[in-house]
Amino acid sequence: MKQLHKATTEALQQVQQLIDACDRAQYNQPCIHSESGIGRHVRHILDHFLALQAGLTDNLIDYNRRHRDSNIENDPEIASQLVNNLLRWFADSEDALADKTIQVESEISISEEQNMSFESTINRELCYLINHTIHHVAYAKLVAKNLGVSLDSTIGIAPSTATYLRQQAS
Repeated sequence: MKQLHKATTEALQQVQQLIDACDRAQYNQPCIHSESGIGRHVRHILDHFLALQAGLTDNLIDYNRRHRDSNIENDPEIASQLVNNLLRWFADSEDALADKTIQVESEISISEEQNMSFESTINRELCYLINHTIHHVAYAKLVAKNLGVSLDSTIGIAPSTATYLRQQAS
């Protein structure tokens, strides 16, 4: 669990770096290659963490609950505050997040409304959140680059890619 805890914290810190790197105008401005601005990706990432947080109370993680068009995607200060709150909550919840089973609900079809509920574990969902976060940070990084925002080259890199790059460097 310690490894997942560290990796999840690192993923949330990448979101924070993304928010900190841009000004308010850049935060929710789409670029020529994307309809979604950085803020929309950040909101989407944080929605999934909020679903996990709520799921621990209900014993059901519902990834369909979203905060579309919310202040999270329009205001980098609100997003930053939420990331910090999630980091604090996550640090304080390590014991509550011990690997246990939990129900997960998610919509699965793009052609029609079709939800699926299944059993998972907290560890599996944390692994999903890490990969989901890095995936969206990578997209947001492309938007940021197109808007002239400078970011650390290591954010948005998949863990296995980072390992490969370290091996190539040695």
